Amino acid sequence: MVVRRKRARPGDILEVATPGGRAYLHYLGKHPEYGDAVVVSPRQYRNAVSDMSRLFEGGHIAFYPAMTAAAQGLVQVVGHLPSPGVPTRVRRPGARLGTHVQTWIIEDGHGEEVKRYLSEEERKLPIAVIWNHEMLTRRVTEGWRPEREGDDHE
Repeated sequence: MVVRRKRARPGDILEVATPGGRAYLHYLGKHPEYGDAVVVSPRQYRNAVSDMSRLFEGGHIAFYPAMTAAAQGLVQVVGHLPSPGVPTRVRRPGARLGTHVQTWIIEDGHGEEVKRYLSEEERKLPIAVIWNHEMLTRRVTEGWRPEREGDDHE
């Protein structure tokens, strides 16, 4: 069901054109520090998707100004699913050596923990960086995943 609105609400499914086809975002709501949180579908599609119930299985969370993008027509509201809520646990780069991340900071809404090595679960945490539209479409096209960020740090 296509919903034509220029204003995104939590739970809305957004379609975004990428060089590889169509990608879908599930708008979760606003994080108090990092803004709009979305689940990014794990793949791109040549044609519009009609059954959206399993679209985000295996997806990852990113911070992207979804409300602004919808208002500017960069994404289209094409459906709605209940929002599971905005994540409170995220990770962000800590110490760096050049472009190499030496440590990660895990935030959970109550505090921070600095870690040199991440567990598999921690590698899947959303990275607390706000992507603009160009970065989002590039990352989707590349098949970027948060668990691969910092792969050179074992």
